[in-house]
Amino acid sequence: MTLHQMLVFLIIALPLTGFLVTALVGRRLGLNAFWIPVAPVVGSWLVAMYVIATFHDVLPAGTDGIAVTLWQWIPAGTFTVDFGLFVDNLTAVLLVVVTTVGMLVHVYSIGYMRHDPGYWRFFVYLNLFMVSMLLLVLADSWLVLFLAWELVGLSSYLLIGFWYRKRTAAEASKKAFITNRVGDVGFALGIMAIWVNTGTLNIRDSIELLVGPASMGATGSLAFAGGIPVWVIALLLFAGAVGKSAQFPLHVWLPDAMEGPTPVSALIHAATMVNAGVYLVARANPIFASAPEAMAFVAAIGIFTAILAASIALTQTDIKRVLAYSTLSQLGYMFAALGVGAFTAAIFHLMAQGFTKGLLFLASGSVIHAVHDEQDMRKMGGLRKKLPHTYRTMLIGAIAMSGIPPLAAFFSKDEILGESFKLGFQWVWAIGILVAVMTAFYMFRLIGLTFWGKSRVDPAVEPKIHESPRTMTVPLWLLAIPSVLLGIALTWPGPPLGPLFGMEGEGLLGGYLKPIFEHGQEILGRREEAFQLAGIDGMLLAISIAVALAGMLAAWRLFGVEIGPIRGASRPALVASLTKRVPFLYRASANNWWFDDINNLVFVVVGGRIANALAWFDRNVVDGVVNGIGALTRRSGGGLARVQTGRVQNYALGIALGLIAMAGSYFVILGR
Repeated sequence: MTLHQMLVFLIIALPLTGFLVTALVGRRLGLNAFWIPVAPVVGSWLVAMYVIATFHDVLPAGTDGIAVTLWQWIPAGTFTVDFGLFVDNLTAVLLVVVTTVGMLVHVYSIGYMRHDPGYWRFFVYLNLFMVSMLLLVLADSWLVLFLAWELVGLSSYLLIGFWYRKRTAAEASKKAFITNRVGDVGFALGIMAIWVNTGTLNIRDSIELLVGPASMGATGSLAFAGGIPVWVIALLLFAGAVGKSAQFPLHVWLPDAMEGPTPVSALIHAATMVNAGVYLVARANPIFASAPEAMAFVAAIGIFTAILAASIALTQTDIKRVLAYSTLSQLGYMFAALGVGAFTAAIFHLMAQGFTKGLLFLASGSVIHAVHDEQDMRKMGGLRKKLPHTYRTMLIGAIAMSGIPPLAAFFSKDEILGESFKLGFQWVWAIGILVAVMTAFYMFRLIGLTFWGKSRVDPAVEPKIHESPRTMTVPLWLLAIPSVLLGIALTWPGPPLGPLFGMEGEGLLGGYLKPIFEHGQEILGRREEAFQLAGIDGMLLAISIAVALAGMLAAWRLFGVEIGPIRGASRPALVASLTKRVPFLYRASANNWWFDDINNLVFVVVGGRIANALAWFDRNVVDGVVNGIGALTRRSGGGLARVQTGRVQNYALGIALGLIAMAGSYFVILGR
């Protein structure tokens, strides 16, 4: 094993060690236990950054990544699965997001969870999640990926239900676990279909066998022997992505997952776990490119989820639920990009949202921490001066989310919209523009209700409000940096970053991910366009910026946002008047379009009655027949049992009587 192969293994081994040690001795150490799980995650980040920066220098000729085979996991005749890891350019991008956000969330949790009695247990679960998520993005086979996929689900279940004595948290964790299992059934069937078609579960080999090698372009797109169409496999894989990334109709679990501690929301439900579905579709991009029907379906589900979630976020009053629905909406953007074939734009948005959403969730946690666990924005207000670091960093995140240049989310969102328009998906662009204005509105509604205007905080709590400790505010500023600069860095075609990676003349991320998506683009019959701001049409760019500013201005006028010397008067009467004009739409948005009620009616009420009826039939009809036959058998058997006396004399008498009966029958027959 080479040095870099050992380092790749170490990326997972370090947090795994932290998980095991903290689980064994964390209870004894109490509040001093934090350094045991946090230090390995910091070490994992350092190793990952070194591997990402240097792995291209050590690649063997003709390879596009570092493969590490740890052991042969399943040797069963022709069915063999290696427990292996693989690092290529796409993995490297995900490692940047997962390890960076994961490390900062661990540091943030030192202060946020300081007074919780389950302090050490929380870090055990966080470490387990890091191991699971890192294994997911590093997996070199579909089965190892599925193992990590399920471990991520387990980690999510444990962390959402961390406060298990709280009924809503326990129910939310079960809801997340069960909903994800629905999508995972499709994912498992997709993996089985891949095996049937190709005879291998290695991700790279199976994709090549399904759609042909990259050098063949689209000519091998139907070259498989198993008989299961590629579009079926694509949709089955997408089913798993829909569950994990909370897309319609399996989106209902994510808002309830906010019952977990806020660092959980930042790490799992904003920056990493929910991006696993996006990563899955991006990794399998040649399969989806070979199935245009599946790609259209992905785009439709994505953009529908984007506008559905944005419409709900407009009226939410829980600060974390606003961000949760915002996460759903932005994930919808990513899937829409994947569906139209803008693969690089989707991954760029994943990176931008990973840092920005991590920032916003951690900032919301700082607000909640300051107001003594209050999450209702109607009971906040006027916190700008009391929480200066939290306010400034959250304002940066809100501006980025609104799509204002030059922040990162502006570049990634507009690349998605621009590519959708240019590739002939104008309907995706049009809905995306509507989502953009809604996003700007609800983000600045959040800022206005939380930080500006008069204080509505509980008078008993207000004197105690203070800024969070440095273990919480420093991660906020560190996440704010990429939220501002990442877009410029990754779209910059020239010095200093372009030449450093040998990509003069094209955007850094576009050139970096070109080998990953080149095959899919060839199958689609087009070349990957240079990933840079110049590729976006000026008119489309102007429209996007204009609608974002319009959304911000509307929120400012309605919710009293102060921008510099300009002050907008809060107008609760106007807000109430506007909501009364559209009572149905307001109620629908406030009630999440009644999806939870519909699910309860279909699966709990109606499904429960059907289940009860089937249980009655099983208990009274099926069991009644079986029990009746059993009783009859017992009675007849009981009578026959009396014949078995165990005495030789009785058996001899029986034989003699039988012989007499046989002889009598013989003479009767002869007499006839």
